[in-house]
Amino acid sequence: MSDSLIVCVCDYWQRCHFLNRPRREAGGSCPKPKSLKRLSIQVDAINGNYYLRELLEQKELARGLQSKHGVQLVWLTLEPPEKETVDYRFADILAHTLWEHIEVEHLMSWLSTLGGGFSALGEQFERCAETAGKISLQQLKIGLRLGDPFLQSRCKLYFSISLIQRGQLRTAKHLIREQYAFARRNEEKDVRLVRMCLGIWQRLSYEYEQRRMRKKGN
Repeated sequence: MSDSLIVCVCDYWQRCHFLNRPRREAGGSCPKPKSLKRLSIQVDAINGNYYLRELLEQKELARGLQSKHGVQLVWLTLEPPEKETVDYRFADILAHTLWEHIEVEHLMSWLSTLGGGFSALGEQFERCAETAGKISLQQLKIGLRLGDPFLQSRCKLYFSISLIQRGQLRTAKHLIREQYAFARRNEEKDVRLVRMCLGIWQRLSYEYEQRRMRKKGN
């Protein structure tokens, strides 16, 4: 008897999908479904979804079928339901989520444009650099709400530019290093983030050099 109860789902097109099937080991072979004692259940697709979830998640149910009835394979044959059901509540939740995501993306685009403009002016005016930093923090809040770590990292790098423009080089240095470590761990997913870190680090190095030359001149 196998350690876990094997479940086979037979869909409308008579295609079989096996779950919990034991892996083939070196020198061994998987037991063929025909050689297993099976429990055949013919049910509509809606109820079949609940059956499948219970069989996979309720370990006591699976153990009971195995130990008390000797069942090794549950064969679920799905049939079309008599009446199609629509989950209107879930549809409303999904529609609201999609609408919210679209609006947030639109807001992020405006903030990026606005932040870029203030960041450019921040090269000459400290108040503009400070405003650009505040915009970056607002973007970071949106990134935290969306749960996107890459967006959060980019927002922190935007904020580091504001710190550099305001002369807070040490804080910017630690922030860039932190994001560079994150970018290197996820380089395969977002190569641009690594390049962004390197570019801002060059800007930071330039500001450090300018500060050193001013001190030397004084």
